[in-house]
Amino acid sequence: MRRILFVVVGVAILAFLGWRVRDAEALIASGEVVLLELAPVDPRSLIQGDYMRLSWAAERRSITIEGATGTIVLGLDARRVGDFRRLATAGAAGEGELAFDVRRGGADGRIAIEPHSFLFQEGHADLYAKAKYGIFRVDPAGRHLLTGLADAEGRRIDPP
Repeated sequence: MRRILFVVVGVAILAFLGWRVRDAEALIASGEVVLLELAPVDPRSLIQGDYMRLSWAAERRSITIEGATGTIVLGLDARRVGDFRRLATAGAAGEGELAFDVRRGGADGRIAIEPHSFLFQEGHADLYAKAKYGIFRVDPAGRHLLTGLADAEGRRIDPP
């Protein structure tokens, strides 16, 4: 009986993980591209190897939400750089705007944009130190996934 339970639980875990991977791949394939400005970052960790601690410029503004999670509306310029416009309400994103999910970052209620780190191959710290933007894929509901970093011109940083 324990073997059957073990197999059922194992299959359930694998099915859940497979669904999450499929969901992320669909977001990458069909999500809209938006660039978010980075604030100053720290590109090294002795424990993890090379990574960049990310801090988003929008987090430094006094944007607060009431609950644990919320949605903001970003205005997009011609280069697809997103800038905070307002807190979202149902159906709030209009032409040239995009909904973007956030979470509450602390006791003061300020927003936090995930993720806060970006791992990269060892030896590429100098290349990623030039990063000015995070490249996100975002679906219409505001779910997002960081897919890379970009320089000041909005070009993806890809190591050689």
